[in-house]
Amino acid sequence: MKKLAKRSYKGIEYIRLDSVPKQIVESLVRSLSPRTLIKIQMYDETIADCVLYEAYEKWFAKYQEEATAQVNVVPAKGSVSLT
Repeated sequence: MKKLAKRSYKGIEYIRLDSVPKQIVESLVRSLSPRTLIKIQMYDETIADCVLYEAYEKWFAKYQEEATAQVNVVPAKGSVSLT
């Protein structure tokens, strides 16, 4: 997964949950504290699905680390090779 670019409004850096692939939104939301899920009032509209970018960056780093660890699993001795 490619890291999302941050958005900024009045000095608040954030991403929107609707920008995150649906299959990982749940994982992201579960890892966040209530303080990092925010609403932003822009003009006459309230955007309720925002996540502070700093929290997203921390989650993304952990997500990438876990994905890399799964790919780099070394087979145990005596296992059958498919190549």
